[in-house]
Amino acid sequence: MNRPRIATVLSAREWEPRFVDVARRDPTIRIVRRAYEAQDLERAAPLDGVVVGSETSWITSTLVRSIRRSGTRVIGVYPAGDAPGRDLLHRGGADVALPDSTLPEDLLNAATLVAMEDLQPDRRGRLIAVTGPRGAPGRTEVAVSLAQVAAERTRTAIIDLDTEAPGVAFRLGLSPGPGLLDITETLRATDRLVASRAPGWGDLTVIGGPARVSPEAAMRLGTADLLESVLAAFDVVVADVGPWSPGHAILAASDEIVLVCEAQPVSVIRAAGLVRDWEGPTPSVVVNRVNPGHTDDTLRIIRRALGLEPHTLIPNIEAPLAPETSMLRDLLTPLGAEMVIERAVEKSAGRPRPSGDGRYGTSNG
Repeated sequence: MNRPRIATVLSAREWEPRFVDVARRDPTIRIVRRAYEAQDLERAAPLDGVVVGSETSWITSTLVRSIRRSGTRVIGVYPAGDAPGRDLLHRGGADVALPDSTLPEDLLNAATLVAMEDLQPDRRGRLIAVTGPRGAPGRTEVAVSLAQVAAERTRTAIIDLDTEAPGVAFRLGLSPGPGLLDITETLRATDRLVASRAPGWGDLTVIGGPARVSPEAAMRLGTADLLESVLAAFDVVVADVGPWSPGHAILAASDEIVLVCEAQPVSVIRAAGLVRDWEGPTPSVVVNRVNPGHTDDTLRIIRRALGLEPHTLIPNIEAPLAPETSMLRDLLTPLGAEMVIERAVEKSAGRPRPSGDGRYGTSNG
């Protein structure tokens, strides 16, 4: 029989080193990693079980759910008498939650039994990330249009992760609502996802308001947790991630990436630089504001500069788009942008729907 592969999350409290000491002397289990950060758990995969302490700052109920969705059992430990710590583990769906006063041998027995049980990974929604070079190539317009197409087919959310110039809510005609930091803080404190509905845009939910935030603050306060919660609740999630930056974790984890650039020399040069250092799935290139009569020249330049076949060319639109219009969506659809949505929708078919337990609140802001 194969020995279960177990990881622990490093803790300053005594339960963790005592558990590791006992486990390393037990021939029926393998301690393969003592994780300092969440990425350490990913590097140790596949795992049968993870022993986590609620006292660790980056352990959240959303992360616990994410670990279990990957097919890994979670054994939770909380400070004896700490009801909030215990509740955090229960909200995340930990397979077992024990106080840190539990004897190491008993904790080992519980971890061994839990890790030996089969756990089928949960399906999550498909993530479509929209990015592009700095400037204003039309990332938000494309993201909104793709989300509208998807919302006509399945439960869809659009999340504004552009920390420099968030504009999704404004584009959809929504009044100012909670920004990214407020939403992530609410999620961490109450396990409730605050969102808005976009009237007249089908089954589309909007997460993220107009407030700017530094990328460092967004990561520190749990943007990754926020994204995992959204993916657990919706079949398709379109993320406007703003300008591309090397090593962007969201892009690396995306199922589809749309790279938007403008049919202007500066934008094309910037896009070529992005592709040179690209990480993640091969992007679908959308070229915006193509002048009439220059289609062939644009195709030739994009192919040469980016080394990729353009997915969609969007003609230059003279009239500004009001929040209630869908002109760009109508232009995208016949030009083939629906292919991106169709792939995502087909791959998400059959995913269990959320149970509707009230944790995901909406407001018509």
